[in-house]
Amino acid sequence: MNAVVISVLLMLILSLCRINVVFALIISAIFGGLISGMPLIETISVFKSGLGGGAPIALDYAMLGAFAVAISRSGVTDLLAVKIIQAINVNSNEKNKNRSVIMVKAVLFSALLLAAISSQNIVPVHIAFIPILVPALLGIINQFKLDRRAVACVLTFGLTATYMLLPYGFGQVFLIELLLKNLTDNGLEITASQIPFVMAIPVGGMFLGLLFALFVSYRKPRSYIQSEQPLSQVNSTTDTSSTFKPQYIIAAVVAMIAALVVQRYSNSIVAGSIVGLVIFALGGVFKPSQTQDIFTDGVKMM
Repeated sequence: MNAVVISVLLMLILSLCRINVVFALIISAIFGGLISGMPLIETISVFKSGLGGGAPIALDYAMLGAFAVAISRSGVTDLLAVKIIQAINVNSNEKNKNRSVIMVKAVLFSALLLAAISSQNIVPVHIAFIPILVPALLGIINQFKLDRRAVACVLTFGLTATYMLLPYGFGQVFLIELLLKNLTDNGLEITASQIPFVMAIPVGGMFLGLLFALFVSYRKPRSYIQSEQPLSQVNSTTDTSSTFKPQYIIAAVVAMIAALVVQRYSNSIVAGSIVGLVIFALGGVFKPSQTQDIFTDGVKMM
């Protein structure tokens, strides 16, 4: 049977199953290309070339946003927040006060930096982790009189520097889809492997600025009005690891690994995100009929 006919029929079936129309279009287009005998990479290339203009970049962002929402619904970000808060609380309960402050600062800033870095490249949830993690840490920040501006600098560096340097997740959009494309369109002979080395120069400057902010500008203690919950209440409300469903966590890990592998193989965020979302749906993280909400929430977040 003609691949176009099969693709259109698949799109109609997915739409009747209340799958989001964008997801239905992408899945049916890729499926149609594969059954026609086209390789996956060529199928993705033809699909993106048919969009035209800036639509491929917009679709990349929308799909990554949907993928980020699915990761958040799996409970991975909540589990990460609980583990980070527990690690910080262990250090905050040490007897030596001076050593405790140093350890809490080191653990807090390191945890926030790693969470911000992974949110752009490894676990592309973008900013979805911030409203989950940061409010729960305000009690600790107030108790040890940490300057919140230093926390903001750490988050900003982690959210910005990594997508400027690493060509994964949102870095794929910025470095490959935007920067490399514009450079080659303007006649410059440059390869994708050269971009990270060039971008290491401004990222290095940002890193020096981060060090200056942490050790000079915002090093001194800063007191805030304690209007949040006491630290003990924060600890009790965040100790919810027993409510996490293991199958959701497993589905999230498998989906993130599969999405990363497919993205690197096909050089397409759309393909990687679709594979990840399918795994999330099969793992029960969300129902197929909820894909419209997933897509809409993803676009809103982006």
